[in-house]
Amino acid sequence: MNSVLWRNKLADSLPFYYGWVIAASTVSVSLSTCTVMAIATLSVFVVPMTQELGWSRGLFSGAVSLGGICAVFVSPIVGKWLDRSGSGLMLSMASMLTGALAIGLSFVGNPAAFYALYVPGRLIWSGPLELGITTAISNWFIRRRPLGLATDAVAKGAGLAMIPFLAQFIITGWDWRTAWITLGVLTFAFGVIPPILFMARRPEDMGLEP
Repeated sequence: MNSVLWRNKLADSLPFYYGWVIAASTVSVSLSTCTVMAIATLSVFVVPMTQELGWSRGLFSGAVSLGGICAVFVSPIVGKWLDRSGSGLMLSMASMLTGALAIGLSFVGNPAAFYALYVPGRLIWSGPLELGITTAISNWFIRRRPLGLATDAVAKGAGLAMIPFLAQFIITGWDWRTAWITLGVLTFAFGVIPPILFMARRPEDMGLEP
């Protein structure tokens, strides 16, 4: 079944506004993808990676800063794409790439490889993910927009509490490489699938009103 028709059929069958399905999809992304490249998550990898690879801690700070700087230049391009295509495809692709980068980080052995993988991940975190989520909620809500944004903010906070804890648990029980792989798999499961299945650009595209 065509995805547009499937979403329309789902919207007609729900006893509540379809915008909350959009919000639930952004929550899924916030709990998974948005936390993988966060500083709080990276911080639990610093000690085991420096011990094994012999890197300085300043190397990690440099990667975080460079990713943020790059996001400044990419954000205008992302904004134009969101206006034209909506957030669903953007968030799904950003999550897919973030998951692949996280898995790639499990194989790094030198600083160049780490920067080549973490800087793009940090760029995605600072640009496409933040803009995509905010745009999706803003497009689907007017009167309840503050509630929608607050719900996503709570999800981000919960993710920042859970994902670093999960990573630390895996590092302690196995190793940091296994932890990166696990975070990548979680991102594929919870960050890629919901946006591509459930998200539409605007309520008007489905014959609904925000």
